[in-house]
Amino acid sequence: MNAARLILAGALLTSGYALYAKPVARSAAPSAAELVTARQAGMDMSASALTLLKNASTNGVPLKNLAFPAGGLAKWATALPTLFADSTKGAKSDAKPEVFTDRAGFGAKAQAYIDATKSLAAAAAADDKPAFDAALASTGAACKGCHDAFKVPPPAKPG
Repeated sequence: MNAARLILAGALLTSGYALYAKPVARSAAPSAAELVTARQAGMDMSASALTLLKNASTNGVPLKNLAFPAGGLAKWATALPTLFADSTKGAKSDAKPEVFTDRAGFGAKAQAYIDATKSLAAAAAADDKPAFDAALASTGAACKGCHDAFKVPPPAKPG
């Protein structure tokens, strides 16, 4: 009986504290570091998805089975430019300063990626192999074009 009372009292105290405690205040907007991390993770997943799509298509996977990853890539492409907010200008990343000083040029490269990935998703959904292969090539070219213009290249390997 005493054990039951102690447990009940502990539960009531814990519940009361939980009601009284206030959650930690969080900024409404992600920090610059969080935005950089999000875009870097998305770039990694984008490269993985593109590799998956290329390999699956080459190995004869029905294109309709690739509609989901292709559609996800198109969603990512649409969200990507928003992660290059002005607040990330001074954050440590591989983005060249031109991302922020040449917004029109960056926007055009981002739009080419968006258009290519939307074509890729549409071709997968339509089971159109020639259009899918063309969209894969366009997507890869859009990635490379943007990286060439707006990403700091990795350091040269000694050797």
